[in-house]
Amino acid sequence: MRSLTVSITLAVLATVTGCGELPGEFPDQEEICSFDAAREVERAASAASFETPIISEMLVNGTLVWQPGSSNQVAPGLAPGDIVTLRGDHLGKGTDTDFSKIMIGKTRILETDLTMYQQKLAISDQVNYETPDIQDTWPKNIKSWNENEVQFKVPEHASSGPLILQVQKRTGYLESLIRPGESHNVINALTSRIIDDEFQHDCDVVSTLSDPKSAVPIAVIVNNPEFDNWLAEGRQVFWSYDYNIGTAHSVRNLDWTKIFDYKSKDPVTGEIADPTKLFGAHPTVAGQVPSEAIDDVYFDRYPMPNPIPGFLNTQPQFFKGNTRDSGWAGYRYAESNQPYKGKGERIGFNCASCHGYKIAYEAAPGQMETKVFPGMTNPLWSMKWTLLDKFEGIVASEEGPSWDSGKKYINKTALLYSMPQGAGEHNLVRGNGEGSLTDNDYQFSPIVIPNVTNYMMIRRSLSHTESYVGFEGSYIHSEEPDGAMGAMYRQPLQALTSYMTELDENDDLLRNLGMYRWLKWKGRLNGQIGLDPGEGLFVQNDLTSYPAIVQAVDRGKQSFDAACASCHKDAFGGYSTEKMVRLDKVGRFFAPTIYQKETQSIRATFLRNLYWNSHRGLLSDGHVKNLEDLVDPARCEEGSDLYNQYYTLHQPDYPALGSADHPEPYPAHNRKGDVFRVPKSPDTIAGRKSNRFIERHKYFSSVDWDPNFYYWDYQKMRAEYGPDEMKTAGPIGMPAAPHPWCAGSADEVDDMVQYLLTL
Repeated sequence: MRSLTVSITLAVLATVTGCGELPGEFPDQEEICSFDAAREVERAASAASFETPIISEMLVNGTLVWQPGSSNQVAPGLAPGDIVTLRGDHLGKGTDTDFSKIMIGKTRILETDLTMYQQKLAISDQVNYETPDIQDTWPKNIKSWNENEVQFKVPEHASSGPLILQVQKRTGYLESLIRPGESHNVINALTSRIIDDEFQHDCDVVSTLSDPKSAVPIAVIVNNPEFDNWLAEGRQVFWSYDYNIGTAHSVRNLDWTKIFDYKSKDPVTGEIADPTKLFGAHPTVAGQVPSEAIDDVYFDRYPMPNPIPGFLNTQPQFFKGNTRDSGWAGYRYAESNQPYKGKGERIGFNCASCHGYKIAYEAAPGQMETKVFPGMTNPLWSMKWTLLDKFEGIVASEEGPSWDSGKKYINKTALLYSMPQGAGEHNLVRGNGEGSLTDNDYQFSPIVIPNVTNYMMIRRSLSHTESYVGFEGSYIHSEEPDGAMGAMYRQPLQALTSYMTELDENDDLLRNLGMYRWLKWKGRLNGQIGLDPGEGLFVQNDLTSYPAIVQAVDRGKQSFDAACASCHKDAFGGYSTEKMVRLDKVGRFFAPTIYQKETQSIRATFLRNLYWNSHRGLLSDGHVKNLEDLVDPARCEEGSDLYNQYYTLHQPDYPALGSADHPEPYPAHNRKGDVFRVPKSPDTIAGRKSNRFIERHKYFSSVDWDPNFYYWDYQKMRAEYGPDEMKTAGPIGMPAAPHPWCAGSADEVDDMVQYLLTL
């Protein structure tokens, strides 16, 4: 609860600024969206005939530079700003009618105009919203697209080839779980936080998609002398900027300096809080992180404007300033003007805190190295940082959900402390009924931190629909619980995109390390290599130099293609068709997230570095603990021992996750999947109001044989989920196992896993 002083200050600030409360309500897609029959007829007509696209010639700025099969043909040269024309057959109807993409190397040709709207903060409600006022734009690269010709502009941040065109047909749409027989319509996610009665929002259906078909890749050479400058700026945005988080957390009474000075206590153990142990923070060590994580970096214009007002609105918020090292990678001081405390610098976290995995490895025989790999999921990151000061919303009097209504005093400590590592659920720290789109909804829905080393081909970012516009869209439509506050300007977003295209530079090393460690754990080194060469020599030789490994991988690929390719095969090496699978078909172990409820579906994820991803758990909620269990047909077989281990209530045979005897995360393959449980709290640990908070969640159950824990009851959720959570007429009917797709037989498991380790 806020102190009296803060409450008075809030009232004064709200009066002075005129931005105390939300100016209205967020648009409701169930009310404003309707079915566009003409658009769906056009899409169906396009899908009725679907041939493999063929490119017969390529022009650059009107000059013919390529035709297939020409003798002595050199790779065409491209430069940013060039207008490329592709001519041929079956190229599709374009990115609105079809679900189409063009990539030049790792750079996606932008299909949609991006508009950055002004974001504001309703200071007394502490809810962010947007206005129709435009602060910047990023025009799309596509100029025109029809069956015989596509024209686009080469992006400013393109750097490499080849050029690939892929087409998928929209074959229909998902039926609404709320309105059976009707389409499920969703609001354009780029405008869904605009509060303005006069603004006209666009809507679309959640399209079902065909398998992709692609044209033969065209080798091209990109001449971009400015790319290194784009890359340098993007590296600063990734490692050096705090995304306005420091000020936001300061407003909510979280003092990161206190935490990193070891002046906070672990609320459960009572010990001094260790940032590495509790939430996976890594010290900034030269050689392990780039210089941008250590050196001061001055932003002459911050990458995004800060929606938080300046001191009592008598001083402006900072639009530029210095950032400096806090001593911890992913956590930076940034200068700002806090509305209650005035000018200063505060620590906030950035990309590297969640997307930086610290790995010690043997790079060559006898040569040990340690590095924080950017883009990789940090499996040690956790929500425990929210408990190490007086973060507003952790202990409060809060309205309950519809099934346990009424304002009651609650304490979120025990549940936040037990959250799976490598996953987050930021809406849990908001209050119920605060008025944001991401208020606490009493639906426990952790979602794993994604690996983003190879992400640029994805259009449906964060499991949103096709209207969301991929990676770039997620940074111009920032959700305050997810971290960033405010929409990024075009140039720093382009720079960040440039840096993101380079994050796969370590993937070969990581594949080799993962393969070696998995083979060693499985006892398969002798059978596939002979004498153990050691990690350093294996990495130098590369896994492809061992014939038995190649043979096992080839067998695994055949199993993968048979069981998984319908959702995880594309032309770009992302291993995702981006198909949206309705919730009642794909399921979730934990409750679906806010975004998944909005779309009533989950996108087929992209696959990369799966050995390392398994350390934080697999699938969107991280509940599957290793690759073997993921593909084992026994997991999909109701009543099997493996199924029961994951999805039924039973006495576990090992300590709870996070306890001293079961540290988290376990190494890959060593971790056991089991029912998720949270300890009940005595008065001396976190307070009994933690129990009340957990009990307000429908699917945590008490069991007779263990009075000390609440158990997550998947079978109960599977049987009941829907009416309370989504306002459906009845339970939607989750499948017996979340993601009910496994290998064809148990004999295929090891080879399939070995193939997955190469992705």
